Amino acid sequence: MTLKKKTILSLVLFAVLFGGLLITATFTDLQVSRILTKGTLPAGQYYATGVFGVVFECVGTSPELLISAVCAAMLTIWAMRIVKPGAGRTALVVTGCIATTGLYTWEFYDLFTYVCRHLHTEDVPMFMCGIAGFLALFCAVITLFAVSRFSDETLKKLPRFACVTMASIVVAILLVQTVKNPVGRMRFRAMNVLGDTAGYTRWYVFNGQPDKTWMRETFGTADAYKSFPSGHTRAAAATFYLIALADVIGVKSKRRYALLWCFAIVFTGIVAVSRIMVGAHFFSDVLVGGTVGFSVCMLAREFFLIDRKHLRALKKA
Repeated sequence: MTLKKKTILSLVLFAVLFGGLLITATFTDLQVSRILTKGTLPAGQYYATGVFGVVFECVGTSPELLISAVCAAMLTIWAMRIVKPGAGRTALVVTGCIATTGLYTWEFYDLFTYVCRHLHTEDVPMFMCGIAGFLALFCAVITLFAVSRFSDETLKKLPRFACVTMASIVVAILLVQTVKNPVGRMRFRAMNVLGDTAGYTRWYVFNGQPDKTWMRETFGTADAYKSFPSGHTRAAAATFYLIALADVIGVKSKRRYALLWCFAIVFTGIVAVSRIMVGAHFFSDVLVGGTVGFSVCMLAREFFLIDRKHLRALKKA
């Protein structure tokens, strides 16, 4: 079977699987949420208490930000080693260092924000902000040092990966965020606070956003009607960029490829389940959110990143 036929077959199978799961989710969303939130989402509360769900609520978005930070570090070291000396290189290096540290800061601040929410406070204390800054600086230095160990040959391949990855991550974010507000689907945990499911609607119904003041007074937050699709699951699907990175740097081991695929699938799946367990999303929310993240990554890999010669060599190995 030719590569073209295999690609078409893969797309058809993916579409059939996704369609089947979406139809199933459409009619079982409430039932699945009731089952998975049992024992983790106390009656009348907005935030869950189950350790599993809480942990992955805090770290579920990490892949997106961590991979973006590594991409910024790649561009920084590439500029230092490959670009000719001058004002342009200096600007690229300074910008890259700031971006790397900034993205790590965003990651740790985001993590601490979720921790504070579960401690029933919306504001991140100043000492936590300081810790986030210190950890960000430390991780930025470690990442820049690790990337600097790459050979010049490898470094020359990385700018394209870094730029395409960060651009496609932004595209995935925009796709999900553009849908959230107009759909305005009520989260299961918001229904849990009210004590009934009268506000439940299916994923394809457009509700818009209710008054933010009312939401803050009722739920303690203004994101109670942003269930569809899942941003956490979309962010978790950024782990699939590790497979694209393996293509770019020329990983030759099928076993390593298999491990990367397994890691990406398992991590994204765990985050998806955890989002239902805490009542933040329904089955259809995580299915669509994860599919958006995965699809954007695979399209970027297919059209901008994959090395056909390397792929053919890997198949012959």
